[in-house]
Amino acid sequence: CGSLGYSFWAINKVPWPGDTPDPTAPLAELKLGRSYVIDMENLTPQSHPIHLHGMSFKVLSSSTRRVQPLVSDTYLIQPDEKVQLGFVADNPGDWLLHCHIIEHQKSGMTSYIRVA
Repeated sequence: CGSLGYSFWAINKVPWPGDTPDPTAPLAELKLGRSYVIDMENLTPQSHPIHLHGMSFKVLSSSTRRVQPLVSDTYLIQPDEKVQLGFVADNPGDWLLHCHIIEHQKSGMTSYIRVA
């Protein structure tokens, strides 16, 4: 939103709390104990440190670089990079998923996943 002098950010093209029938609905509802892969793509010219609360993931692949098989809760996704993050939904609850740059998080690049 250049006319206001700042940008709005989004996850799945929806800023938090987005224009949806239920703006507080989770991004995904996951089954406790099951394995999942999150496909993420950064379509912006900025890097985004993506952080998942409550669980850890392993970076499975990147479209731009070789990845180390490290377990973490944060990944710095580069501009035009596609990544796959694998994890087990082993912690029940509502868990924040967001960009760790506070200006990006506060202006919409925030959501959460539900594990039940």
